[in-house]
Amino acid sequence: MKHALRIITILGTLMLASTVSMRAQVDSESQGSKYDADNVADRQQQMQVQAMSKRQQKKLRIDTRKTETYTTPVYMFSFSNQFGDSTVYVTGVQEVENAQLTRRYDYLSFRSDYSYQFTRFLGETFDASNQTTSIFYNKDKKKLVKRFLKVMKRYESNPEFKIVMITADKFHFKAVEDYTNLGM
Repeated sequence: MKHALRIITILGTLMLASTVSMRAQVDSESQGSKYDADNVADRQQQMQVQAMSKRQQKKLRIDTRKTETYTTPVYMFSFSNQFGDSTVYVTGVQEVENAQLTRRYDYLSFRSDYSYQFTRFLGETFDASNQTTSIFYNKDKKKLVKRFLKVMKRYESNPEFKIVMITADKFHFKAVEDYTNLGM
């Protein structure tokens, strides 16, 4: 937060200084001739970027590799419980055909929407409200099955928990579309 305020302060100072110097340049150039406002704005922006250090310039750039996504089949399962209740709801490992992952980290896009799908299903089918839902996913089915068995072992070993398995014929994840392509 401090760094963001520092950058904003530096940019504000640079804009003020460059505006004053640009006005002086424009006044000297425009004596007897017309100047173009777009050219002035472009020159202001160039001067601001040149006045910043390389480090500040790098901070302002957006790493698009973090936000770019690609579509691929993904395996996932969901786990849900309510902290005041001993009932645990678990889906089996399912394949979702058109899941979107980020290019850089293979992070599942729209995770909250997948979680909401399962939470809504539990609310409508079992009248289970206030559920905390977790989504587990992986591109490799073997790795996900290993994780699934680890989670199940934790709850099967404790007799206090009642495990309710949700089969694929009752609930199946639907791929979430990219909202930016819907024209919203």
